[in-house]
Amino acid sequence: MDRRTFLHRLGGLLAGGWLAGSPFRLLARAAEATPLVRLYYVMGTIVRFEVYHPDRAAARDAARRASALLFEVHWQMSVQEPASILSRWNASPSGAELMLPELTRQAVAEALRWRAVTAGRFDPTVGAAVAAWQQGRTPVPQPERQVELDGDGRLRKWGPVALDLAGSAKGWAVDQAVAVLRQAGCTAALVNAGGDLRVFGTPPGRLAWTIGIRHPLRPDEVLTTVALTEGALATSGDYEPDGSTLVDPRDLARVRLDGSVTVWAPTCGAADALATALAVEPDPSWLPASVGALVARRDAEGLRVQTCRWSLAAVSPDQTGRLP
Repeated sequence: MDRRTFLHRLGGLLAGGWLAGSPFRLLARAAEATPLVRLYYVMGTIVRFEVYHPDRAAARDAARRASALLFEVHWQMSVQEPASILSRWNASPSGAELMLPELTRQAVAEALRWRAVTAGRFDPTVGAAVAAWQQGRTPVPQPERQVELDGDGRLRKWGPVALDLAGSAKGWAVDQAVAVLRQAGCTAALVNAGGDLRVFGTPPGRLAWTIGIRHPLRPDEVLTTVALTEGALATSGDYEPDGSTLVDPRDLARVRLDGSVTVWAPTCGAADALATALAVEPDPSWLPASVGALVARRDAEGLRVQTCRWSLAAVSPDQTGRLP
């Protein structure tokens, strides 16, 4: 992205409240609230920090350190960066191994854990298939995509395996940024990385953070709202004209959702990975009991909405599960 395009996106964000590429919108807030707001372009998206701290200088320092962590995640793990650790590992032959730095080790371990939790609906080893679809090619079948991460951080591969953490690392990185803000004494904060969002605390003069979830068929409209004081939201959906680039790890087929799925979870890493998995199999009954979900998909009559443990959300105009 060139500088002119970036500034144009920032201008639109400040004027309209939308985070570029994000399914979430912050609704009206109390006039007396004076958060520290910082915007960064990192991990392929615009990240917004909204931070409350009694000491303004401490708030600035906390946001600076939290954002520096996000940039480090990008440079270590982005498969769009040829020199990143994951890009180098992906390009290595079968049998290769690489000692991962601690930050990458934690992110890879978490992604592999979610592969097990979701019974393969989410799987970071589909990097080669994702790249093939993005290049207009049909992926080569990969019946076994075996990787091993030992306790020392040594990552090994068997076969032509490529890791892609796009479905989990952004949310995981938001959690790490939130930890930095909490440790710095921030009383409340929001970190939104292009749709992977986490909040804690209550802004002054408000009962909660009010988040608008983007309508999957009418992107300039809000589908519903959520009031949060703690926790995270993540959405996967077909917001772009060409649809999503999600791949079903079980057969490497490209996923066409015709809508969106949003997951609430205590952490953003959980919400991110589970939203990716739910987009692959949009039946929320398989989700862990500790999370909630909203599935909005197009059908012959409009948009069909299904919720599961979505007690914080209000679907409008009614509770029948159908929107125009």
